[in-house]
Amino acid sequence: MARLIELMTLGTGAALPSLERFTAAHLLRDWLGNVILLDAGEGVQHRLRQAGISPTKVEFIAITHGHGDHINGLPGLLQTMYLSGRTSKLTVIAPRYLEDYLKSVIEVEGSEKAFQVDLVPIAGDEGSYVISVKGRDRLELRWFRTCHSVESYGFVLEWVLGPRLARPVSSAEEAKRLMETGEDVVVPAPLRVAYTGDTSPCENVIASVRGVDVLIHEATFDSTMEAEAAKFGHSTSVGAARVAKEASVRKLILTHVSTRYEGYEAKALEEEARQVFPDTVLAWDLARFALKA
Repeated sequence: MARLIELMTLGTGAALPSLERFTAAHLLRDWLGNVILLDAGEGVQHRLRQAGISPTKVEFIAITHGHGDHINGLPGLLQTMYLSGRTSKLTVIAPRYLEDYLKSVIEVEGSEKAFQVDLVPIAGDEGSYVISVKGRDRLELRWFRTCHSVESYGFVLEWVLGPRLARPVSSAEEAKRLMETGEDVVVPAPLRVAYTGDTSPCENVIASVRGVDVLIHEATFDSTMEAEAAKFGHSTSVGAARVAKEASVRKLILTHVSTRYEGYEAKALEEEARQVFPDTVLAWDLARFALKA
């Protein structure tokens, strides 16, 4: 069975939404059936509809911090889940200081009457949560502190793969024998996708995303606005590229683009980042990236 992961960049704008870039929201779904939403900015349920993803299919939502462009879409999304007759459990992972807010949103939207919502509060410098274990494979979410203007977290999603046979076999008996003896058995390397949310470039982020396969990093400004980026706890495209280079990641995806950069003007962010880290892509709303574990 092919082990595929799809990343959809639903909202790639910064604090102010525009017609072409909504605010922060990124969705991943994998071959195990997991559907994970990273942040829920304004308009997220509209983008989900455009992407052909029912809001009721989202099983996990991870929120980086409490700024509106990362959570303002959550109340409406929960209400849609409720009105759509959702019955399956939803898990929301978010900073502990948002716990009271989230509880009030869940109560107002009536979600607690229709389906179970588990809140996983996060705090401290780092931690982890096992999202699912299916067969020999496991998906784990790890959080780490970022360097923003408020308490904020980034996430690393790690797919840990169990042992596999290195070649096709003719029968279940042969497969069982090989697995038991360890002959022709391989253990694939895990696949890791990191998402920073909002952050300035800093050592903690570099250490936390080191060696990941894909890094989704904010790039609010171009390189001429480095001072303003630092003032507000954000990154330039070049700053994101430097993080990717120092952390030895495989691929960099830029997101959280300011409305200063409309249309083709935003391509300048990608171009200057590629001067530092060549394997860089500027995300756009409703883009899809296929990853193979």
